[in-house]
Amino acid sequence: MIDWGKVTELVADVGADGFDEVLTLFLQEVETALQTIALAEDLEAALHFVKGCALNLGFEDFARCCAEGEALAARGRPDEVDLETLHRIYWQSRALFLSEVRERIAA
Repeated sequence: MIDWGKVTELVADVGADGFDEVLTLFLQEVETALQTIALAEDLEAALHFVKGCALNLGFEDFARCCAEGEALAARGRPDEVDLETLHRIYWQSRALFLSEVRERIAA
């Protein structure tokens, strides 16, 4: 669900303080995007943005779900994008991430 190697690389690149800022920004941006994604004029672009955010922080399953939705939207089938599953996977990933991140990056 989480690519902890990616998280470790990010911490090494930006430092612990920088990581906290990146994490806060990520959570804010993704949660804001998810609140309005169903209303997005360009669902493909909205999912592409969220997917990029997810990949940067190692949210693998969530990024995969975004990529699947992005591909559907690109093929002109945005009504087939399962936004409920997208939300569920994000919140599951978020819960796992926040419950383990301090222990994982301290190791």
